[in-house]
Amino acid sequence: MPYNLQSKLLRVLQDGSFRPVGSNKEQKVDVRIICSTNQELDSLIDEGRFRQDLYYRLETFSISVPPLRERKDDIPLLAAHFLNRFCLQTGKKIQGFTPESMEQLNSYSFPGNVRELQNVIERAVTFCHGPKLDVEHLPTRIRQCVDTEIKKTGSSSIDMTDVLLKGYDQLPSLQEIEKKYIERVLEKVDGNKRRAAAILGVSRRTLYRHLED
Repeated sequence: MPYNLQSKLLRVLQDGSFRPVGSNKEQKVDVRIICSTNQELDSLIDEGRFRQDLYYRLETFSISVPPLRERKDDIPLLAAHFLNRFCLQTGKKIQGFTPESMEQLNSYSFPGNVRELQNVIERAVTFCHGPKLDVEHLPTRIRQCVDTEIKKTGSSSIDMTDVLLKGYDQLPSLQEIEKKYIERVLEKVDGNKRRAAAILGVSRRTLYRHLED
């Protein structure tokens, strides 16, 4: 809200009255104000962009809702809710999520918050023609997100020098490095080829082909 309008809102809250445009008479009003913001109001007050007196007038009762990435336990509940909604809209009878697809959802940070999760599930329902939503029905950005277990090893997840080049007397070929990287990912996910394919961003058929080469 522009700064000059904030003072007018403050007056309405304090006096319980306002003057309509084009009128010379004050009108009384009895309202309940419910506000929401995705910005840090304390910082805006320090910057002179939000009135401190209005902030204190509005802050009668506050509820802080953390971003979805900080409340992972809500993801399965919200995903199930959206799945049920879009199944009702489309007439599909999808029974739920595979463990792999739910694990990928839990691994993703959801920068777009709950609205992004809603759009992801709507898209997945559109592409799903089986009994359950699977990894292949999720957007590429989620299929390729770094697996939680691998993420714990560090930002580079797999050290190219210590892991991929270890054991070679001379520099290996690209094909050799690629195969060793795939083997390393499979090791991290306990041999689960579906999860490995999702992390690598390839289909399981492509994964099998690389392992056979």
